Amino acid sequence: MNTIPIIRKGSFKDYRNSGLGNGILVGLVVFGLSLIFNPFSTALMYGLLSLSGIFLLFIGVGFTSEEYFIRKKKIQKLYSARYAFLDEQHFTLYPDLYFEGEYRGFWIRVIPVTKYRERGKPVEYDIIEAFYDFESELPDTEREKQLCGNYYLGNIQFANHCAGFIPKDWQNPDFRENIDGLVSILRRGNLKPLSPKDWLDIHGRRLEEARDLDVKSRTKQILKFGKLDIRYTRPEKN
Repeated sequence: MNTIPIIRKGSFKDYRNSGLGNGILVGLVVFGLSLIFNPFSTALMYGLLSLSGIFLLFIGVGFTSEEYFIRKKKIQKLYSARYAFLDEQHFTLYPDLYFEGEYRGFWIRVIPVTKYRERGKPVEYDIIEAFYDFESELPDTEREKQLCGNYYLGNIQFANHCAGFIPKDWQNPDFRENIDGLVSILRRGNLKPLSPKDWLDIHGRRLEEARDLDVKSRTKQILKFGKLDIRYTRPEKN
């Protein structure tokens, strides 16, 4: 299996910028509140200390734990026997921690997911996706609605030229059985293979633009100072 770096390229910059942005925001709030009861110099010191504390929290705790220790543990699991079949089929492991490869003519993506719960241990499972295209007199959405449903592998959802499902045996999946089954279902539905690049060019960018517009509609600018741009994004509605 190909090796990937433990620390993602550009991740330190992301944490640094987030730490600085949030640090300045908290520092300004602390400075303003402190100024009510303290001299300017004392309030400024409290503000700077708050800024430094938030920045160090993002870098020292957030970056170190998330981008090294936790990520290292995830990578070690991806090299385990659980994913041996993907290695045998020469799937590529990407730095964003998912597998992708061509199998029996179709491009398959396996995405390990961790779902955190309020109580109990987090649940870990894998989502298997396949990209496809088809020729039909019906609109794409209508054809895909007909394909969605319960199969012997589990419930498979078809949308935006991508089929995805969580195997019934999600705790200990047999990737050979599940991927073979998915490809058989795609062929039985007269679906044609579509490469990830073609999917991105034809469908993915449109979806990204729609998501960007949605995020933009939920985002409000809080502070703009030079290159510093602090924004707040409202959570999505359920």
